[in-house]
Amino acid sequence: MRGIPLGVALVAIGLYLVGLGAAPFLDPPEGFHAEIAREMALTRDWITPRIDGVRYVDQPPLLHWLVSASFGAAGVTPFAARLWPALAAVGCAALTARLGVALGGPRLGLLAGLMVAANLGVFVYGRTARPELLFVFCVTLAWAGFVLAYLGDRRRGLALFYAALALAMLTRDFLDALAVVPVIAAFFWLTRERPVGPWIPWWGVLITVAIAVPWYVLIEARNPGALRHIVVDNHLYALTRPRLAPDEGAALGPVGFLSLTALGFLPWALVLPWAVARAFRRPWQDARARLWLLLGVWSATVIGAFTLMPSTLPHHALVAFPALALLAARVWDEAIEGATRATPARSLLLPLLGLFVLLTFVSVAVLTGLLSDRYEALGLDVTALARAAVAIFALATAALAVAAWRRAAALGVGVALAAMIAFLPAVVADARAQLARARSVRPLTAALVQRLEPGDVVMHEGALEASASLLLVVREPIRIVNGLQPNLAFGAALAEARDVFWDSPRLERAWAAPARAFLISSVDPGRSVVRALPPASVHLIAEAGGRRLYSNLADRGPAVR
Repeated sequence: MRGIPLGVALVAIGLYLVGLGAAPFLDPPEGFHAEIAREMALTRDWITPRIDGVRYVDQPPLLHWLVSASFGAAGVTPFAARLWPALAAVGCAALTARLGVALGGPRLGLLAGLMVAANLGVFVYGRTARPELLFVFCVTLAWAGFVLAYLGDRRRGLALFYAALALAMLTRDFLDALAVVPVIAAFFWLTRERPVGPWIPWWGVLITVAIAVPWYVLIEARNPGALRHIVVDNHLYALTRPRLAPDEGAALGPVGFLSLTALGFLPWALVLPWAVARAFRRPWQDARARLWLLLGVWSATVIGAFTLMPSTLPHHALVAFPALALLAARVWDEAIEGATRATPARSLLLPLLGLFVLLTFVSVAVLTGLLSDRYEALGLDVTALARAAVAIFALATAALAVAAWRRAAALGVGVALAAMIAFLPAVVADARAQLARARSVRPLTAALVQRLEPGDVVMHEGALEASASLLLVVREPIRIVNGLQPNLAFGAALAEARDVFWDSPRLERAWAAPARAFLISSVDPGRSVVRALPPASVHLIAEAGGRRLYSNLADRGPAVR
């Protein structure tokens, strides 16, 4: 039984760790979290995260603690920053496989673990320096503990459940992590299980309190009002108004959220209508059958709640992906087994075949130049990407056609898994690396560092998150011009941050002063503050990645592009 999770973990390691540091930091959001980790190690303040000296309390610091440790061991590199989300993705795949083995046997565990590893949503976020996959891992670990307890090993399972819940509270925040509690309550109500007291032992609550509460107490003690900001601004306001995310744009509507969730979980999303309905189908004869209901309730709650919320973002559905993978794997496993009331093999294979035909057609269209012009501005070599995609999807389409003709569910799902395991590193990882290089702030950072001298003023126009990786290299304080963003609102309101956030008049005064001033702008020139400056004082030094570096003094060297 242990061989299945181990095998899935090995496949996931190849998917997530190979080439992890090949691309520069992608801004946003990677430089933002990497810089917080670097400043945390520099200041030795492990309680209050900071960026550019501004206090940041929107998210707990577990990711930043871990990244600080990897920076200390391996240096400030993209690989060191992305290592922990990648390991979390590997852990999610292995945990899901173990749950699948416990609930349905080795084949189901193998399918579920590989489905978690081989989908677009987890792959993209698992290779990005941000906290989402670490949170998903902690929540999945909590569910693994609950399943272990429900199947009989109550003491060890509940200890794991409460410890993992505490770690989740240190990755996002305690309200996000506690979302599992009403789901468990609904599960017990549906199954009419009493009493529930034994599921809330005093020592379990003590484990959670001992691990998670100290940081919340200390952050509030050192930053009065931080808890109010977490509860009210980050959650209660989110229920009534959309919130702009600098790294992902405006919040999604219901259709956009559901569409991106389905896209991120392709091709396994195609069987979810059968999978979710199967989870709610009575009777639930034993503990394992009831646990499938729990997975269905959790998946439906996550997707349903975020569909209705006005501040939904693409990553919000990720926490349901392990449960969705288990539900999808169950449908495929029953079709392979030929179980009673199983979904017919062709009902599963034909939608999959249609998707791969479409993907092959799109890849050919890109390769022949019908769609490539749209992506030139992003810096993507879509022709090279399309070559790999055509080879993968054309072969998979042919094999799926054979599987559908023969009603071979095992062959069909195996082909789909192999295609995704080939497609993600060959196309998606390559596309992300190309995009990161095209959008990198490194050329501007190099041009700035080459010219920067003590006493010079460095400013950034727009949200700092758009170019935060420059802070990893530029040691001078950076003034943020017209770039106050929601996740820095708490720290920006403090007196110590008054000299960090500038408005246009203050920039104009600094620009006219004798000292040399540099401005890095992520704002379109047609809307940039430079329009209000005297044209003779605006000198373009460098331009790269959709940003521009200006100075108030002429530069003798040629412009860098």
